[in-house]
Amino acid sequence: MIAFHIWPLAVHWYGIFYAVSFLLGYFYVKLVIKYNKWLKVDENFVDDLLFYTILWVLFGGRLGYVFFYNFNYFLHNPIKVFYVWEGWMAFVWAFIWVALALWLLSRKYKINYLSITDLIVSFLPFWLGLGRIWNFINWELFWKICPVFLIGTFLCYKFWLPEYHIANQLLESFFEGWLIFLIFQYLVWKKNILKNTWLLTWIFIVYYAIVRFILEFIRWHPDNYILWGGLSKSQYFMIFLFIIGLLILIFRKKNTS
Repeated sequence: MIAFHIWPLAVHWYGIFYAVSFLLGYFYVKLVIKYNKWLKVDENFVDDLLFYTILWVLFGGRLGYVFFYNFNYFLHNPIKVFYVWEGWMAFVWAFIWVALALWLLSRKYKINYLSITDLIVSFLPFWLGLGRIWNFINWELFWKICPVFLIGTFLCYKFWLPEYHIANQLLESFFEGWLIFLIFQYLVWKKNILKNTWLLTWIFIVYYAIVRFILEFIRWHPDNYILWGGLSKSQYFMIFLFIIGLLILIFRKKNTS
């Protein structure tokens, strides 16, 4: 969806979202490094981090959505793969590709890879919360019909539709983003959790898997998106993430106790 025009260019909401989120993330990471002197990081690291994060979020998130969620459409409309301003990105796949980019950066700058991932994850829920707001503005992620008892609240909208539908993007924005972001800030600034390498990363993965699995029930999905047992593709992927994350947290606790 177009936000406004700067002749002859059209500025899309997604363009604004990416610009704002990447810039805020850039300054946030610099601030955390400044106040955590034990994080010995080369001054060029954050600049490279911004560049590779932008590249891999767009590349990984887009291709993840293309191959995992809507392959047939893009198979018949291959040029649409490059229309990133239209939205439709797969967060989990972007996360995986960015994790790979961070590993390459850690080798280049000889920095502990686990510390870098925790650093990024401490800001990641903010990016998610903001992204879901843009999903809402862009009328993405289809929603189910709103229950009668919720009609009249901020969660039910008609837009161009004949019936009220649940604005699941707003719920996802709060639970996937803002809530855990505030908790993480307390842990980062008050509890110094970044010194416990990779603890924050796996806490986030387990938390995100639980919340995303639950909230998927209020999304509307086309039939080809639903698999065995009436669960969606994303829900099965969330089960996998939850099991892996929980096992690693348990294993980590046993080794540190």
